Amino acid sequence: MKKQETRILTMIIRELSLVMLMHNHDKFSITLEKGSKETRFILKTTPLEEELLEHIKKKANREREIEVETYGWELVGDVDKQSEFEILGLLVDYMEVEETEGEMVLTFVRKSMYRE
Repeated sequence: MKKQETRILTMIIRELSLVMLMHNHDKFSITLEKGSKETRFILKTTPLEEELLEHIKKKANREREIEVETYGWELVGDVDKQSEFEILGLLVDYMEVEETEGEMVLTFVRKSMYRE
């Protein structure tokens, strides 16, 4: 895996953790599943407030931009509460939400663009 890709994956995990903690969700886990065609970030937490979930969906389902990955990926962690996920959504391809009784699972998918 390229060094830049490793940094991007780390920043996505950092950003997910930051958002959870900023919104007082202190019980969560993040699992990384790295495959040859895609990487999945699986965030398990207690159910999120509807407003926060809609905000995350809106930001995470933006168009992925290669320019951000090339020149601006390091900005992901440098956002304040009002601009959460502004860049994160540009680094993932889509997200999925699954809710069961007492638990919410958010899966962020980043398709591989580089050959290993």
